[in-house]
Amino acid sequence: MKLLRSFKLHNDKIWSIDYSSGLLATASSDLRIKILRIGDIGSDDIDEKNKENDDDDNRLLDELDDSAHKKTIRSVAWRPNSNILAAGSFDSTISIWSKEDYQEDEVAGNNFSMDLLAIIEGHENEVKSVAWSQDGYFLATCSRDKSVWIWEADEVGEEYECVSVLQEHSQDIKHVVWHPTQNVLASSSYDDTIRVWKEFDEDWECAAVLNGHEGTVWCSDFEHSSVEKNDSMRLCSGSDDAKVKVWKFDGVNEDSEDIWICESTLPPVHSGPVYSVCWNDDGLIASAGSDGVIAIYKEDETLKGKWNCIEKNEKSHTFFEINCIKWIKNNNDETLLLSASDDGHVNMWNVNKN
Repeated sequence: MKLLRSFKLHNDKIWSIDYSSGLLATASSDLRIKILRIGDIGSDDIDEKNKENDDDDNRLLDELDDSAHKKTIRSVAWRPNSNILAAGSFDSTISIWSKEDYQEDEVAGNNFSMDLLAIIEGHENEVKSVAWSQDGYFLATCSRDKSVWIWEADEVGEEYECVSVLQEHSQDIKHVVWHPTQNVLASSSYDDTIRVWKEFDEDWECAAVLNGHEGTVWCSDFEHSSVEKNDSMRLCSGSDDAKVKVWKFDGVNEDSEDIWICESTLPPVHSGPVYSVCWNDDGLIASAGSDGVIAIYKEDETLKGKWNCIEKNEKSHTFFEINCIKWIKNNNDETLLLSASDDGHVNMWNVNKN
């Protein structure tokens, strides 16, 4: 792994990042959301003098109004194919932001500003994660109140109707993620489980419970595939038990319930909780957590379900914990990796795929 850039963006820990159309959004304990232009940075752009604090002021496009939330901003997510951003906060609310009539020359000229569209209320406690469905029609949110809410959004992002409240987890819910091609949702919880949710007859129900981790499940991510078939569906997860697991959909039982099996426990790399996992289009899984390690795993080409750790980068943010990692495609369609940490930095990495 090669460090391309290290952006010092916040004076407190960065909890979450998301990327879309060349723009990076960050969420922090300092109550701020920042929007950064990074899509032009390429894998060969490793000028040593620019690694640290590369023209951050020129790249920073907007710093969203810090009065929108009263407590830590825990999660951010761009709506697919739009300029709408959702942010979840420990104050139990979700804010929705938008940039109308986005133009590339506005970004280049720093003439860029996002407006607050809506504040969504409903959760009774800290919002831990927000995620948009692949079609942008649904917004999922989860909370310390042990519930997942699914909201139906209008086209412009101003109106939100709660269509389901899912309350089958027994503890704090840490993370939600949608399948990249289907309206299937996964939630990860302090109760050591992952639940998979599907829509049945216009209502949302738990289709499966994934048991196997021996501690809080902090995160999960679906395999990114263009194949829209259930038999190809897989999910990776990271936990307090320092393990990364891969789960596989294995059909439906006689009661019409989905069957998921633990296909693999990836090679042991981490010495503490795994806070973030991310699966990219090339089939690589990245993981990161409290030990400051970023690990990259590749599946054996001849033996499906067997994984090897091909990269282990220690002290990726010196001695700080890593809270979030994200694979991105830059403007030249190159795959890069972002990491966000307690040190207030977002680091950009070029990863060897071999």
